Amino acid sequence: MWRSWVYVALAATSVFLLFGCSDSDNAPAIQPTVKVTDTAGNVVEGATVFAIPAADVTEISAQPITLQADGDYAPASMNVDEPLEDLVNGNFTPTSGGVANYVTAVTDASGKAVLKGLSTAASDKFFIYVAPDTADSSHLPGGSLCRNAVTGASLNNKVTAVELSTTPSATATYIGSSACLSCHDGTDAPDKSGVMQTAHKHGIMNIGSPSGLQDLTRFDANDGIYNYMAGVDMFTAGDITSGGTTVYFYDYDATRGFDKFQTQMTDPGVGHTVYATVRLYKDSTTNKYMMQITNVLNATDPASPTTIEAVMTYGGGVYKQRYLAADGSDSLHMLPLQYQASGDDSSGDRTRKQYRDYHMDRWYDVATDTLTLPNDDKSFDINCAACHYNGYQVVQNTNGTFTATAVADPNGTINPLNGQAEEMNVGCETCHGPGSEHQAAGGNGVAIVNPNNLSVSRVTMICGRCHSRPEGNNSFGTHTDQPLNTSNEMLRPGGSRADYLANYTFRDDANSGSMWGDGLHSKSHHQQYTDFIKTVKYRNGSALKTCVDCHEIHAPGTDRHQLSGTSDNTLCAGCHPTQGADIQAHMEAKTGTTAMPATTMCIQCHFTKNAKSGAGDPVGKVGASGTTYRHNDISSHLLDVPTKADTSTTNAMPVPYTNTCGSCHSLSAPL
Repeated sequence: MWRSWVYVALAATSVFLLFGCSDSDNAPAIQPTVKVTDTAGNVVEGATVFAIPAADVTEISAQPITLQADGDYAPASMNVDEPLEDLVNGNFTPTSGGVANYVTAVTDASGKAVLKGLSTAASDKFFIYVAPDTADSSHLPGGSLCRNAVTGASLNNKVTAVELSTTPSATATYIGSSACLSCHDGTDAPDKSGVMQTAHKHGIMNIGSPSGLQDLTRFDANDGIYNYMAGVDMFTAGDITSGGTTVYFYDYDATRGFDKFQTQMTDPGVGHTVYATVRLYKDSTTNKYMMQITNVLNATDPASPTTIEAVMTYGGGVYKQRYLAADGSDSLHMLPLQYQASGDDSSGDRTRKQYRDYHMDRWYDVATDTLTLPNDDKSFDINCAACHYNGYQVVQNTNGTFTATAVADPNGTINPLNGQAEEMNVGCETCHGPGSEHQAAGGNGVAIVNPNNLSVSRVTMICGRCHSRPEGNNSFGTHTDQPLNTSNEMLRPGGSRADYLANYTFRDDANSGSMWGDGLHSKSHHQQYTDFIKTVKYRNGSALKTCVDCHEIHAPGTDRHQLSGTSDNTLCAGCHPTQGADIQAHMEAKTGTTAMPATTMCIQCHFTKNAKSGAGDPVGKVGASGTTYRHNDISSHLLDVPTKADTSTTNAMPVPYTNTCGSCHSLSAPL
């Protein structure tokens, strides 16, 4: 009898062991195993999991990304500019042999992949990169473990979760940020309403009248040079004959770019040739904001004066503001003035005045000395709007003009071309993709791009579409600054850099005219991506950094550039604890001096203001010269510390001495 009980007990134990081991989530895996799910919680079957050796990413990062003088990248650079994709696609073969030798596995019906043979030594590190099946159009490559190297030991004897981003289908449509924020208000989903306080939302505005998606709390009259309305306030009371603010355009120079005329708010007098004036005023009767262009050089010009309503502002919260007109046209056109928040007419530099010429050459024909109107292909709609409008669409009309629209949004900006409320600024879907399918599914991570789960190249590409300087590939053959493909669409979020360069650009990026003499540092604005992809932050063997690792995408941050923690170095110290613990020791080691104050900020040396958008920031007078010196106002994103040796004699750029040390130390005084 006792033998029967023993057999029963043994059988029960066998059953327990059998069923207890069947779920590898509950029992240690013999080999390193990953389980791939998506942001909606669904398992992802048929995806290939790559264990990319960190040493290979280190090796690819040593290969230069070279931007040539013509604005195209060197052919060899095209094989190393997407560090993970270029390795798994075999575009670059490291000394280890590359992808042919990688440990890979395909996920099964439960989403699991066993990385058989993976080295589990503590010194062996890998980036875990997941590529969805080629037939899978619902997910994007990368995964939550693809940007930080992990040790093989940390993966051993367990199942490690990896999350992939979903993505909208090709037929998904835009719904506008108001629809997104109706859920993402902190009730059913995280509160993202802070995005309405960011400069991204303030780019285009009905002049003097913010929309329901535009919160100027951080850009109001108490915010100095960040006061959005400072330029609008220069439209002082007037009428068709008098009043307002007058700006003189003089001494035409055909060799310059967009500012061929010098400008100032007083008559330059004898020795200068005044071509035209622009008078800004707010009509005392209609309350409309007007610009009146008068031909001074040719008083018989029948088109003079030309008076046009400024219907929209373009920028204003960050250093400068331009103005848009839609006077009797199918398109918006930029009026010929740029207001510069920190500008001063006493400056000897024509680019640092209160106002700067912005393509007066499109409104004044120097060949005939008559006023004219901009050409159709110079409209805002076909040159600029794609990087601002959420859900951008453009058509060419039968008369040759271009008309762009954005997604309809009840809280949006009124489009003066059609009278409809549209989201004419960067919106949620600009970075997360069109939201119709996500909304229809009740959210829950379905059909929406999550940048946190993208590879480093794909997430930076979201920002890089507009924070670089390409020429686009649109169907109209105009090759404007908008990176459109031949279907006149922007690259959707989550797209690859390879696809972007091949299909959306006619010229890859900035040419030599927008770079300093060393060919590395950007001179012109909105080229942060151009700089950043050359850095060790973007390509390295430990932690692949993106724009969103420093910038707060859904809030203005403490300094309005969607950054926090720069004034006390806590942002940088989060990744650089050794230097952050003793800034003075770090500076002494690098500069050889003990005179640098402990209040010095990392960004003063590593984010030198090399590029300029507005007039730059005055830093005081030097010696007894009476000359006020200025920083530029856009930080280099190369993260290096440029020296005088990096500059050329014909195209010298700002260096940390002039931009940082010179803020406190007079050039004429001994150190």
